[in-house]
Amino acid sequence: MGVSGGYQAARRGPSMCPGGEERALDIVMPLLQKVAAKDSQGNPYVAKAGTGGSGHYVKMIHNGIEHGMMSALAESWQIMKLGLGMTYEEVANEYDRWNKDGELDDQGRHVLSIVEDKVVQDVDGTEGTGIWSQLEAVRLHVPAPSLTTAHFIRLASAFRADRKQVKDAFGGQFPVREWGEAEGDKKSILESLRRAIYATFLASFVEGINIIDQADQENQWNIDYSAVVQIWRNGCIIKADYITDMLADIFKQPKVDLDLLHNKRVARELKQAFPALKEIVMKGVEHDAIIPSLSATLEFLKYSTNTILPTQFYEAQLDYFGKHMFDLKSEGAGKPETGKHHFEWKLA
Repeated sequence: MGVSGGYQAARRGPSMCPGGEERALDIVMPLLQKVAAKDSQGNPYVAKAGTGGSGHYVKMIHNGIEHGMMSALAESWQIMKLGLGMTYEEVANEYDRWNKDGELDDQGRHVLSIVEDKVVQDVDGTEGTGIWSQLEAVRLHVPAPSLTTAHFIRLASAFRADRKQVKDAFGGQFPVREWGEAEGDKKSILESLRRAIYATFLASFVEGINIIDQADQENQWNIDYSAVVQIWRNGCIIKADYITDMLADIFKQPKVDLDLLHNKRVARELKQAFPALKEIVMKGVEHDAIIPSLSATLEFLKYSTNTILPTQFYEAQLDYFGKHMFDLKSEGAGKPETGKHHFEWKLA
């Protein structure tokens, strides 16, 4: 069983994701429903995820989604603080605008000024779920760049002493430069930033669910995705009412295609947020903002929707150097399998 909620869940109740045989779950569910966090109507944030080890697995990928979302939010914080020159109070007020249930209280706003940029959980062994979720994405051949890139910056963050040494070798750093926007433009940028964060949040869910779906097909867990969405509604870091409401509506439908990029509603949401995401990434690159998850999400949307990728040339190189074979455009897309054609690019 996967459990979310951190140490405060001991008082407020956790979000729980049990998996296993139906009979066993029926025995423990009454107890879990009493312990779990609950919504305003008293509904518990616990449900049967599926059979076998599905509960642990879904919780693990939950943490991968969490990394993508937390990185994007942290990137937005640095843009506001260093790029737009906002005070901690102004940043907190902006987050309150985005979400009336903002997480930072008055004390938290001031503590931030002394926190060092050194995330070590992935390196010191206190958290392995982030690593495992990335390994699973690669093993199952699921593109999940919003999640994976977020993990890479955590790894870089842990080695602060090494970053200092690299900075010395370079003779300095690439500092985040002020964006120098007028007050009216600043409001527009903040709204674009909000939309960019939303796009990255939604992409993180899409990527995570794609990983779960592939593992579900492999293990025959019969995962109940409606139940998973209920589990994710509260008591965990990836609480996102608008997104979970949308996913709940989608998973109610019969014969759901779990690659959510195929879903017209999800596609419409991401397409509408794309210009804002692109604007923020362009400005971020111009001013040296550190935006791994935001920029990875932009690239994810670009290459996921494109049928003319630079890998056409990549494939030709592979065939040139190692006779890895290729398919022809005239033959249609087909499945991901070794091509049937080879070209003798040079005489032996």
